[in-house]
Amino acid sequence: MTIRVLFLCAFLAQALAINFHRCDNLPAPTSVVVPGCTVMPCEVPNLTDFSFAVHFASPFATGSLDVDVSARLGDFNLPYFTPDHLRNGCNNINAQCPLAAGQSVVLSGTAPVEAPLTRVTVTMRFEITGDEGRPVACFAADVRLV
Repeated sequence: MTIRVLFLCAFLAQALAINFHRCDNLPAPTSVVVPGCTVMPCEVPNLTDFSFAVHFASPFATGSLDVDVSARLGDFNLPYFTPDHLRNGCNNINAQCPLAAGQSVVLSGTAPVEAPLTRVTVTMRFEITGDEGRPVACFAADVRLV
């Protein structure tokens, strides 16, 4: 019975995953789920939180996971401060650090959206690094601020 429930949860997560942007030459996650969004750009009301769940397998053993979030509007980098609660990815995974090479985990969290503009599409980039700043997973998602 438990195996069926896990299989169903994994199937539903894949069915709700968005087609994210890959980061150049960096490991990509297995899938990215944004509640309420199945196609980019994901519409997010300004002054709310952008929630996500990232499924990935660590390409190497690591005792740490650092998360950095950045925002881009067209050719311009926008100032974005990664919230403290997101920075330590080990606090936001469904396992415990350290991770073994190839270990699959889900990192979930929320990132506040506080923009001076609405009705624009911003690309949010999420980079997860392990020990010594080595890349574990990276993706970007288009967010339309409404």
